[in-house]
This record gives sequence, C-alpha cells and structure tokens, in this order.
Amino acid sequence: MQNPDATAVVAARLRLDRRALRVVDYLRVSTEEQAKGYGIAYSGKKTGAYIGQRGWEHVGTFVDEGVSGALEAYERPALRRLMEDARKAPRPFDIVVVNEGRAIGHTGRAFWKWVWELQEIGVFVAVVKRDYDNSTPEGESKMRKDADYAEDERDIIRERTQGGIQEKAEAGGYVGGKVPYGYRVVGGRLVLDECPDSRDCGAKHEACALRRGQSLFVALRDWGKAAVALNGEGSAKRDGRPWAGHSLRQQVLSPIVLEARQAFRGSNGVKRDHDGRPANGDPVVIPLPPVFTPAEVAEVRAASRHPVRTPQKARVYPLTGRIVSPCGKRYIGGGTIGRVPAYRCQGRSEAYVGAPTCSCPYLAADPVEEQTWRQVRTFLSDAERLKAAAGDRTGMRAGQREGLEERRTELDRQVRNQRRAVAIAIGVAAKDVAARDLSLAESEKAVERAIAPLQAELDVLLASRSKMTAQLAEAGTAQVRSAQLIELAAMARRTLHHLPLEEQKKFLAAVDAKVTLLKPPRRGRKGQPCALAAWFVERQLPVPLLTDEGWARIEPMITHKPRSVSPRLVMAGILYKVRTGTPRSDLPALFGEPATLRTYSARWRQSGFWANAIQDLAAVESTALPALSELTMRIECIFEPQHLLNNRQSVSTGTETSWGDTTAKVFNLPVILEC
Repeated sequence: MQNPDATAVVAARLRLDRRALRVVDYLRVSTEEQAKGYGIAYSGKKTGAYIGQRGWEHVGTFVDEGVSGALEAYERPALRRLMEDARKAPRPFDIVVVNEGRAIGHTGRAFWKWVWELQEIGVFVAVVKRDYDNSTPEGESKMRKDADYAEDERDIIRERTQGGIQEKAEAGGYVGGKVPYGYRVVGGRLVLDECPDSRDCGAKHEACALRRGQSLFVALRDWGKAAVALNGEGSAKRDGRPWAGHSLRQQVLSPIVLEARQAFRGSNGVKRDHDGRPANGDPVVIPLPPVFTPAEVAEVRAASRHPVRTPQKARVYPLTGRIVSPCGKRYIGGGTIGRVPAYRCQGRSEAYVGAPTCSCPYLAADPVEEQTWRQVRTFLSDAERLKAAAGDRTGMRAGQREGLEERRTELDRQVRNQRRAVAIAIGVAAKDVAARDLSLAESEKAVERAIAPLQAELDVLLASRSKMTAQLAEAGTAQVRSAQLIELAAMARRTLHHLPLEEQKKFLAAVDAKVTLLKPPRRGRKGQPCALAAWFVERQLPVPLLTDEGWARIEPMITHKPRSVSPRLVMAGILYKVRTGTPRSDLPALFGEPATLRTYSARWRQSGFWANAIQDLAAVESTALPALSELTMRIECIFEPQHLLNNRQSVSTGTETSWGDTTAKVFNLPVILEC
C-alpha cells in the first residue's frame, strides 16, 4: 500500500512542474537583524521579486518581526497561523518563500520541524538567497547545508554575545534584563532612582518610595496598612497601579535592595557544563549603591520577623449540617478539594475506633451553595408560586371570599325562615295539646315530637352557617397572607440576590432548610470543570459525534499522532468525555490511557488542529453538552413570611439581623423544591 505522505509529495511536485502555484512568503527578522538594517521591508522586496520572476501567484504574507529564529513554529505567532492555514482543506497555497535559510530557523529543531511537516502535506519551502526549494533532492541538499550554517552562525553569535556580557558584568556594568525596583540605568550602570542632591524634586522616585515604605512598615508593623498609607501619599508602583501589601513587602525585602548587590550567573537556572560550572562564564557579584543604611536594613528585617498579623476571617459555609448525603449522614463545611472549599460527609470519619465509614465524595462548596440559593431565591421571588403553594396547603385562595359571603347570606336567610317555621309549629302544637287535656310532661313531649323534624333541619342550617363563618375568617386570613406573600416576593427580589454567605446561613437557618442529595454527586478531578467542556460552552458549540464521514474530513489535518493507540480512538475518547461528563479515570479502556487523552487534547489545542477539526465537524451529527455542574437534590424549607418581612429593613441597610426574632406568627408555609 502506498504511503499517503509520499503520494502528497509526488502530487505537489507535479504541480511545481506545471508552475500552477499559489505562494505565500514568510518574513522574519530578529531584533539584532533589525538593528543592522535587515528589516521586513528589505526581505519583502526580495521575496516579492523572486515570486514575480517565476510567474507564481502571490496569495499572502506572514510576518514575524523581532522574533528569534531559535523558537519553534508554535512559538512564532505568524508562523503558527501559516501552519494552521496549510492544514486546511482545500489547501490555500502550495509553496512558502523565505528570503534566506536563517529565516526558517537558527537551530535544527526550529529549522526542520515545520519544513518537514509542510513537506508531508504537500507544501514546499523555497529560499530566495541561494535560489532553491526542497521539491527536489538537490534542493533538499542545499537546505541541509543552510540549516547547518544557520546553527553554526547562532553558536558564534551566542559565544560573542555571552563573552561581551561577561566582560560588562566583571566591570560592574548593567548586563540587561529587568531593572531592579529602586534603580535606573545611567551610562551603562545601575544607579539609585532618587532625587538629585538629596533634594525633593517633586517627582515620585522609586528609591524614595522604598525608603518611605520601609519607615511606614517599621512604624505600623503591617504591610497592608503601610501600602494604604503609601498610596495615600501619591506613590505608585512602576506600572502605575497602587501598592498592595504583598507587592510592597516583595520590593522592600528584595535581596538586591537589602544587600545592595546583584548576582550574575549565580542562580540555579544558569546553563552549566558537565562539571556543573556555568557554561558561558564564571558567576559575578555586581555591587550596587545601597537604598538603605545598615541600621535601616537591620530594622526592617527585625520588624518583618514578627509582623502583627490580622486574623483572617474563616469562610462561612451556609449549608453546613443541612445537606443529607446518600449514606444518610450530614455534610459539614471546612474541607477542601485541592485548594477549593468543600463540604465533607460526616460518615467519612469513624464514630469510634473500627467503626464503618462511607465513601461519599466531597462537594465543591461554591456550586452546591449557588444552586441551593438560586432555587430558594427564585421561588421566593415569584409571588404566584408562593400563593399557589399556600393555596395548595390550606385549600383556600385569596379570591374566594366574595363567593363565601354570598353563600353565608343565603344561609342566614334560610336560618331565619327555619326559625319562623319552628315557632309556628310550636304554636300549632301547643293549641293541639291544650285541646287534648294532657299533663304538663305529656304536653312538652307532644310539642317536641311535633317540631322535631323542623328543629333537626334548623340544627343542620346552623352548623353549616358556623362552618361558613370559619371559612370566611380563613378567607380573610388568605387575603392577609396573599398581601404578605406579594411583599415577601418583592423583598426577595430586592435583597436576596447578592446576600453574603453569613446572611445566607442565617436565612437558611430561619427557614429550617434541608437539602437531600437524590443521586450521588459526580467524582471529578479536584472539583475543577473540564477545560474542553468550558471550551465548547464559551463558543456555544454542540459536541460532534465522530462518524466515518467526520473522521475522513479531519484525518488529513491531524498534527500529532499517538503511537500506542489509534488517533481516531483518542479523538473519539476526548469527545466522549466532553459529551457525557465522564471523569477521565472512569472512561472505557477502549480509548486508551487517561494520560494519553489529556496529553493529546492539550497538544491538539496548542497546535490549532482542535479548533479546525471541530469547525470541519460542524456539519455532522452532534449533541448538546450535559449540565455537569448541577446536583440532583430536594430542598425542604418552612417559610414564615412575617418573620422574614420583619427583617427586610435591617437586611437592606446591611445591619445585623437574626432573620425571624418575632412572636407575630400569622402562618407558616412548608415547601419542597426538587431540582
């Protein structure tokens, strides 16, 4: 079977022979070359003339100005874009033109890596200065010689440059790099950045800021307070931003400032030879003019050993003891996942030596708190949902009073008529008894028998009227309750949106909140969201399914190919993880090692292949991202509107509140929210 890379090379060479070429030129000059006058304009003229002489079609220019030739392709912005365009289908150009070989790169790694990658996909590189390209064996031979020359030239330049820097350091001069705070460069040396002749010139000098910062800290023994005082005097950092406690401490206690010296080639990061000595010269200590006197140095060092520490306020966990875990225990705050605040199930700790423990995972605090508070706040902010919940509980809604009053009026009329009928029946029965000459006891029994049916009907009417009166009273309460719920919803919309955690904790205690996890939470890596899922969410893209058609689209563009597993399986595994939200450790073994998926997802994103592949897969079948951060839970609360409304004023003004210190209870409202 023929190698597809070889096929691409042959096809490209056939295009070269026909001269049907679309060409881009790549222009790169380093800072050194710019200083010598070899600028972008010079290189562009040379490449433009070369392209015109051959009758090629010039379709674009990529420019890296002031970029070192030792950097690889992905580290040069313009060259990185060129490589991304070259991988597109259809390919927008056939050849890349550079002015000279060193524009490609100064090291073998930087020179050959991107040239070979272009050659594999059928794009060649032409060099103007020696008039060759790598589409023929002769051209490849010339390119190898140019690569060797570029690397030798780089070594010579580095040796000369490093020797000059070493000589300058030994003479006590400024060797380059970031100028230490408190100093400036004058005549090739570091001098103090201060007012001349010890006079206040009105400018804000760095050495003066350091001395003032030192004196403020020694007096206040607090870097934060010293920074605030320094900012109040109009001082600022080098970038113009105000001082913070940590930045002031870093500059005042800098070893360069306190010791008044700078070490050259003395750090662990210096390149060393096989014997462990610096490869480009011996270490040199460069003396500097001191910012502080010896007494001031001793003073600030002594003060910084025992600073006055302001105790940091512990994080509040509003749901501590209110989350019921799948094992039946409660979650409490105070744990961490990496450095992320979290809730920890009490069942993970032994109640006694040898007691069984659970394996409930930690819950990242921010997502579960945000979800719970959002559900509670959203419910309370909706007056209609509140009134519906209250009506469902009591069977009485605020709009029913008018109908009840009409029914009671009718009952009153019926009671009056029935009483009149009873009175008439008693009169008739009394005349009948009198005519029969009965005893008193027999007369009373005869009258009772005569009116019994009418009296029973009256008793029924009176009982119905009593019940109707009670319902009317309940309807009146419903009106009051409805008004309270409307006011409660307005208060929730106004004050609960940005309530701090301390107040959220008090509020949830007042409503006796209970959160039950209905499903075990997902086990993720350190509680952090998936970076690729965030990539899709940020761009509002669905996750594609990797079909045969989709793979055929993106396979020619792939940059880095894994050796231990099929690149298609790696791509499918990455998409499966994003689509399902499965942690890497739980992915099917079919996709290979989790570390392999992590490595190639990073490499593909860095090289530009990932973005191009997802763009090409946009036409194939896809699926939406799952809501990975949401927990399945049931929230139970008992709302007492009057309690909550009594505290609305103190909440809105930010004063201390206990959410519910009142004895005026009108009603309470149990609520269950599932999400």
